[in-house]
Amino acid sequence: MTSMDILEEAKAKACCADLYQSELARMIMGDSIHPGELTLTNQMGRLMGIQPGDWVADLASTRGNSAVAVSRVFKCNVVGVEFGREAALESHTAAINARLAERSHNVQGDAETPPLRAGRFDSAFCECAMSLFQNKARAVAETVNLLKPGGRFGLSYITVEPNCLPPEIDGTLGQLLCLTDTLTVQGYVELMEASGLKMLHQVDVSIEGIEILAALEAKLEAFTAWQKMTGQQGPDPEMLERGPELLATLRGLIQEGRLGYWIFVAEKPTT
Repeated sequence: MTSMDILEEAKAKACCADLYQSELARMIMGDSIHPGELTLTNQMGRLMGIQPGDWVADLASTRGNSAVAVSRVFKCNVVGVEFGREAALESHTAAINARLAERSHNVQGDAETPPLRAGRFDSAFCECAMSLFQNKARAVAETVNLLKPGGRFGLSYITVEPNCLPPEIDGTLGQLLCLTDTLTVQGYVELMEASGLKMLHQVDVSIEGIEILAALEAKLEAFTAWQKMTGQQGPDPEMLERGPELLATLRGLIQEGRLGYWIFVAEKPTT
């Protein structure tokens, strides 16, 4: 990789971090930036077999809500890695407010190459962030390196069949909904197995996509009503105007089985 490539990659990651820390992201996605919110986080934790006292890495931890929840529910130690400085600080504050600062930690860093000790973790998870990584294969390989033998990696992400998304999704809304540069179900299985992981669970939770779209439609409707009452313009008015039409398209793709949301859990071999 040349110095120019490194610079461009750093710019892309900074851009993504800024977007997910923005008021637009908070308005659209709320505090938990993935379908199913903490219910699916805990479901994935159970599939991963997280035990009290375990050390768990939360990769691309955003504002730390999942890290705090996993630490509380499973009574384990969680270390979140988040690229965005503002989000990393919010993660620290969330742990303090939950009185879990002794078990829920956060470091600012690149989740694609996490600054954590190799072989230290019983498990690791990554929620709705994989498509934002510039090099997915490297990200998974680095995650495997963090795990102890027998450690487990949980990944939840949107799955998309080739050439089914409308071109408008390539913009800001597509990034916020984690729809850019995503893979098929088989694509994620192959990605994890290519790093030497053994697949344990593949769970279709696409119904959560329908529910999050309904919530987004309600938020957009409320925001549009607020705009009319106040005469104020929100962020990216063109996207907000076209939002209901695009969300209806996505709903149809989920119902057709071409767009989904899955949980994948795999294990690092013991030998």
